[in-house]
Amino acid sequence: MRDLFSRFRRRPPVRVVTDSTADLPPSLAEELGITVVPLLVLFGHEALRDGIDLTTEEFFERLTVSTQLPRTSQPSIGDFQEVYQRLARDTDRIVSIHLSAKFSGTVETARLAADNLRDRCRIEVIDSHSVSMGLGMAVLAAARAAREGADLEEVAAAARSASGRLGVAVTLETLEYLRRGGRIGRAAAFLGTLLHVRPILTIRDGEAYPLARARSRARALAQVYELAMSHPDIEEVAVMHANSPQDAEALAARVRAEHPQVPVHMGHLGPAIGVHGGPGIVGMAVLHAKKGQE
Repeated sequence: MRDLFSRFRRRPPVRVVTDSTADLPPSLAEELGITVVPLLVLFGHEALRDGIDLTTEEFFERLTVSTQLPRTSQPSIGDFQEVYQRLARDTDRIVSIHLSAKFSGTVETARLAADNLRDRCRIEVIDSHSVSMGLGMAVLAAARAAREGADLEEVAAAARSASGRLGVAVTLETLEYLRRGGRIGRAAAFLGTLLHVRPILTIRDGEAYPLARARSRARALAQVYELAMSHPDIEEVAVMHANSPQDAEALAARVRAEHPQVPVHMGHLGPAIGVHGGPGIVGMAVLHAKKGQE
């Protein structure tokens, strides 16, 4: 009888939602039960769902031959409502974590959709203040907490904690895609000074921020590693790239050699990020340990 009452009291787990700019490996998202809402990539009047209708490889092939820069579009309120309603069949608590509001209106659209369903399901929408695997790290922290049985407040707190402990360093071949897409942020300070120089950026206060410059690809990659790994206590690392697998693997191999205790994820920058960063991006997202864990 006691076991029967325990099963009755046990609530279904909190479900975790993100968007496709998290660049999570599909196998990892599936393993942790993470639902990914795709952004749209627009080639002219053709709208393709990031990661569903358009793979990373297909996107960069099209990007290099396209005469017109593609655009991105955030998911609609209806897209989010459809996902939330489907998940609400099995749970009454959802944590939805998205890319920085300074890059996209995605998080605000998610909030509007969540508000429409407030009488049916508790939905906590969180701005990660990051993007790509920086966002992905916050999503992974939330999903692991949910898998361990945490309640909605604890899952949301895990995401926010991870967001506040992130370090990101990225090198681009050019700032032209960021400039043309209007997402350049404070990295605009580099414009006009980067002829034959590779920029190194971070995400600060939710927008692109200049860190350093390098005269060669090799030096840029070395600086990405040095800047990302400069924190004394590191919990987890992600290496992400856009059509530069060898460079990314070299960074991952260095992490494994110098920090064998630290888990390393590999992520492909998807179409929604590739539109604004262009080919050749290589970056690292590092989750710093909580104070007291050192």
